[in-house]
Amino acid sequence: MGLTGAHMSRRLKIKIAVLVAVAALSMTGMGVLLSSMQTELSLGDYTTEMQQEADALPELLASANENVEQNTVTFDEIYQSKAESVAFIANNNAGFAATQAKMVEYQDLLGVDNVMVVGRDGTLIAGAQGTLADFSSSRFNQLRTVFADGKPSQAVEVELPDENWLMRYYAARIDDDTMVVIEQNPEELRQLVQVTGSTESVLKNIAIGQHGFMFAVSAQDYLIAYHPNQNLVGADALDAGIDATALEDGAVSWMTLDGASLYANVSKIGDTYYIAAVPESDMAATRNITVGVILFIFFAVMTVVIMYGIFVMREDERHGFDPANFSQVGPLRYNKVIGRKAAVLSLVGFLGILGVSFYMQTLFALSSESVANNERVAEVVDTMERSTERMEALNDQYSERYLSKATVAGYILDQNPALENRDDLQKLADALQVQYLFAMDADGVLTATNSSYTNFKLSDDPEDQSFAFKKLLQGADSVVQEPLSDEISGELRQYIGVALHGADGEVDGLVQISVRATRLESLLQTVQIDSVLDGVKAGADGFAFAVNKADGTFAYFPDTRLEGKPVLEHGMVENQLKDGFCDYLTIDGTTYYASSAETDQYYLYLAGTEGDLMGERVPLTLATGAVALVCLMVIFLLLAFDSRRSVYVAGPVSDPEARMFDVKMPSGRTAKTESAASRWLSRSFRWSEKTAEQKTVTVVRWLVAVSVIAVFVAVVFQDRIFGSGSIFSYILGGEWERGVNVFAITACIMFICVALTVVTALQKLLDLLATVLGARGETVCRLLGSFIKYATIIGMVYYSLALVGVDTTTLLASAGILSIAISFGAKELVSDILSGLFIIFEGEFRVGDTIKVGDWRGTVVEIGVRTTKVEDGSRNIKVIRNSDISNVVNMTKEVSYASCDVGIEYGESLERVENILAKELPNIRKRLPKTIDGPFYKGVVELGDNSVTIRIVVQCNEGDRAQLERDLNREIKLLFDKYDIGIPFPQVVINEPTERRKATAAEKRSADKFNEQQKEASEDVFEEEEDKTR
Repeated sequence: MGLTGAHMSRRLKIKIAVLVAVAALSMTGMGVLLSSMQTELSLGDYTTEMQQEADALPELLASANENVEQNTVTFDEIYQSKAESVAFIANNNAGFAATQAKMVEYQDLLGVDNVMVVGRDGTLIAGAQGTLADFSSSRFNQLRTVFADGKPSQAVEVELPDENWLMRYYAARIDDDTMVVIEQNPEELRQLVQVTGSTESVLKNIAIGQHGFMFAVSAQDYLIAYHPNQNLVGADALDAGIDATALEDGAVSWMTLDGASLYANVSKIGDTYYIAAVPESDMAATRNITVGVILFIFFAVMTVVIMYGIFVMREDERHGFDPANFSQVGPLRYNKVIGRKAAVLSLVGFLGILGVSFYMQTLFALSSESVANNERVAEVVDTMERSTERMEALNDQYSERYLSKATVAGYILDQNPALENRDDLQKLADALQVQYLFAMDADGVLTATNSSYTNFKLSDDPEDQSFAFKKLLQGADSVVQEPLSDEISGELRQYIGVALHGADGEVDGLVQISVRATRLESLLQTVQIDSVLDGVKAGADGFAFAVNKADGTFAYFPDTRLEGKPVLEHGMVENQLKDGFCDYLTIDGTTYYASSAETDQYYLYLAGTEGDLMGERVPLTLATGAVALVCLMVIFLLLAFDSRRSVYVAGPVSDPEARMFDVKMPSGRTAKTESAASRWLSRSFRWSEKTAEQKTVTVVRWLVAVSVIAVFVAVVFQDRIFGSGSIFSYILGGEWERGVNVFAITACIMFICVALTVVTALQKLLDLLATVLGARGETVCRLLGSFIKYATIIGMVYYSLALVGVDTTTLLASAGILSIAISFGAKELVSDILSGLFIIFEGEFRVGDTIKVGDWRGTVVEIGVRTTKVEDGSRNIKVIRNSDISNVVNMTKEVSYASCDVGIEYGESLERVENILAKELPNIRKRLPKTIDGPFYKGVVELGDNSVTIRIVVQCNEGDRAQLERDLNREIKLLFDKYDIGIPFPQVVINEPTERRKATAAEKRSADKFNEQQKEASEDVFEEEEDKTR
């Protein structure tokens, strides 16, 4: 019968409506509270992080601008030097001629787009190729400054997209009437600026939270200057949804861009708004999971408490109120049955809410931090890889540029060997913008230089730096050495050499340039590990550090005192030195939560102390608990107290088909249980047959099933529900550290839910299949079901142990050792434990059941891991090893019985005895108050050697059985004595016994009638043995 049966009172209906309303209001209040607290906490954390990024932004932009200036200066110096080189050739008898052929030669020599000789009036005298430039135009007045000061001109850039004209021009003076002009496409410079000095290069490396970013909007025309989504670059920010009033320096607010809700912090620097933004979806995804789980647990607790109270009140209405269950409290009456159990359920539920809330807050905080740290450390690795690539590119780029200078020097000296003297080499070094030039003969002996070195000769030792240049004398065109630190000054210096040729074209020496790579050294410094990691921040106090893989020392740490020291001596442990580590670690006594990634040379870590999210766990949990406690107290008061003063008392309503009965538990309390036969036959209870406790258990099962299925659906459809970058996906992805932590526990719960759902579905399918198959098919289905159950349990245990960090390979090896241990004496212990587990899982019997093991019969008071304790009717406790429990007879049923088997002589009239029993059994019942029903005459159970054995039984409680059997034996003996009914001894008859009185015809008819009546009356009285004397 449901809650709203036809006989439910109006008063109960009103109470149910009030309880439902209170529960709904409680759920709403809890949801609003949790959502607001979670959101406020997230916003506070994001605000702090965005403000940190905003504070660091001016310095980053200034550094980017400095990079642009330095890169531009370097680029211009290179091409100014090329122009000066041509002018030097023209002025030093090195084969110069103002012809197109020579210009093409110089174009190839210098590696430029065009080389031209231009007159003072702008007339083009010679060029390697055509040009769009009209040098007589005032646009090129800057080039003509070379005639005034003799220095190379500043760059002149012309960009006319309509004419497809983008060139940069450099000039150097040849004489008073002509100049050399280099024409070069600046695309290389623009790419360099884009990579190292653009707004994009600065903002693309800024990450906030999981998917937060920074974008830029022009303060003049509100066009989006940069956004991670390239489709939005150049779009009107106002048209895209941003409110102009939100664009104020220092403003923190919600804004909409391209349909996405963003939590943003605005910083205005110059004519640009820089906006740090976090998508609302970032906060919502994690918040919704956390709030949803806590709300579900809160809902489940309220549902269980409310439903139990309603079930009890409904039973009271159906069966009558027992005044003993109520006590008067002022104008109210207190229901002790509901109050006691509702209080216990509320307390357990309240503690569960606190535990789940703290657990989810921890999971929320650590998973948020883990996802953010993992993304940040991946970005750092990406930055390191780009830096390495940039370092290699810079080396290659500068080596190529310096080789070009050396090639020009070799060309000039080949054209005019007379220039191999100190003064001319100094002029050539100035034109090439290098520090030193070294000219050597065919034996590698220094012949001329503008440096202070003299008497130098190339070394014959392969270990010496100069040995490599001997290759030039053996036919190599050039040698480019890597930049190396000078042994004396420590400055970065690079040597490049090319071969010199005589008039016959044969190698007769070499020229070597020495470059003080100041700019390269500066650029390389910016891509060193300390420079890359120094600016990395994570949250309020996070930082990055690196461990050298080669020697296990700190390659970089914010506290420079640790750099170069072994990490294992400062708190870290071996298993933390790996890729993908994500857990707590300790350095010099301070504990950090860190994530790691691996590069070729380093383990990179992003670490921080517990942030605000972790720090707020206890306040958030207490706030949640306070709301839950108030709501549960209100529900408890509504359930346990009633304004009705009068109590209607009615007799119990018996259900002849009821399968539940009371048993006495070892603790002394009375509890309802189901008969063993009913359990094993898996017969479903009708709702009306269930007690309030059973109905509550059913509700709990429904709630558990809903939660398990919900987790199953979430796991299977995680990408569709949560997205690929969600915290849920992070937990399932297993990117966290194996061990006993919140991620491993959560993953175990998820795996168990999935396994239970699949196994339950399979078992239900097998049950359906069994209904259409024969006996053999049903047997196979049940066997498969049992196999699946145990295989799943073993699989769940094995996989869960792996998740919590147990080395399963070692575990299997340990299992082998355990087998050996069993063979050497631990066999009985392990056998007991395994048997105990099977007893629990199989459910052969439970505490409170009446069982028979061998010749011992009693009530189960405890099922332990090694032993089971059984109490007999005399209060004796038998401790039985679990491995010794076999052939168990579970005698748990509504009532037990006591029996008496007694023999009568063959000469005694059975009909007479039966007539006597018909008359006297009702009197015996009066003398045995513990009897529930009976005594019953069960008939002849054995024809023995010396007697005819008959049986009399009475129904009773199991606890009264032993004493009642003794009392029944006494009553039967007294009865037989009264009527001179002989109970024979075992004997060999050597003479005819005394002739006994025979039954009359009337007694025989009466005996037959009594027999039939007793069969019908005792047909529901079963015994464990058909014949005790057989």
